[in-house]
Amino acid sequence: MAKRTVRFRLKRPPRCPPVYLSIVLITIASADANAEWRSQVNAGSYYTDDVALFSVTRRLSLQDDPTQPIVDRPQQGGDFVFEPKAELALMGTNSWGEAEFSANADGYLFTDQSAYSHGLFEVKLSQKWMAGTKVQLEYNLIPDLFIGKNEFIDSEGLTKDYDEKLTSHLYVIQVEQALNDKLTVRLLSRYGVRNYNAPFRHRDTRFWTLGPHLEWIITPEIELLIGYHYEQGSAKPERAAGYADDVSYINHYASAELKVLLAEKLSANLIFDFEKNDFTSADPRDEHYRAFETVYQGEAELVYELNSSLMMKLGWQHGQRRLSSEAQTVTNNNIWLGIEYLL
Repeated sequence: MAKRTVRFRLKRPPRCPPVYLSIVLITIASADANAEWRSQVNAGSYYTDDVALFSVTRRLSLQDDPTQPIVDRPQQGGDFVFEPKAELALMGTNSWGEAEFSANADGYLFTDQSAYSHGLFEVKLSQKWMAGTKVQLEYNLIPDLFIGKNEFIDSEGLTKDYDEKLTSHLYVIQVEQALNDKLTVRLLSRYGVRNYNAPFRHRDTRFWTLGPHLEWIITPEIELLIGYHYEQGSAKPERAAGYADDVSYINHYASAELKVLLAEKLSANLIFDFEKNDFTSADPRDEHYRAFETVYQGEAELVYELNSSLMMKLGWQHGQRRLSSEAQTVTNNNIWLGIEYLL
């Protein structure tokens, strides 16, 4: 734990990389006037047996944020969670092929433990060429995510609990290529910044991710998605050096997602995730020194298509995670019922 005086200071969000702005402006400028709008709304109800782990468990996915930081104090009790979600997309063609821009707002609202309620915001821009190559840019913002209470030791050696909060900015580039009508390969690259509130600013982390994905249409009824991510995250050395609390890491993440059409309107999604987080702290006083965390997680979901615009979803998710410096394995279970409506 740290031993410095608590200081509070506002932080600026990271600037959008110039390559993002350039591609966005070029794509929009070349867009066809005959564009189409699409909107979609979702609503989901969850029950989780651990509010502290709900967010990190739900985001363990190839297309989400699988390396959201660990929670130091899990097992904070269960709660019901409501998820409203809305997406607006603009689709059209330009001189290169098909283009799409979308904006997404999502949220998790906790019934009793409202401190854990938070929002998620995402914008995407994709361009698909005639040859089957697709490039997609994403920006993802998760502001003021409450991780939980955590201990801080001040310069006088006094221990006090503070709210630990986190704001994440993620920039993603995906390049996708169809090899044939059944196989598609994708390369994902991410750069991100995680900013903590005071007094945990020494945990501020910058990270980058690289990983391949493969989509395989095995039969018209069975589809498989597999992927692997390698990621390095580094806390600012000049800040982390004064604290026995360095959260820098190397992460390995692998996932397999199987979609099976069970009947004409009924399908099942089966997902398995594995993650290993190796902490790279060089301070023997640090609880992260030579420590690692392993995560095993499974998910099963049934999707029923009521009509071309409305779907219902029922699912269950179970995760097990263990830090090598602790004897106990921590589990998290989430169940949900939701609807998806395409306007």
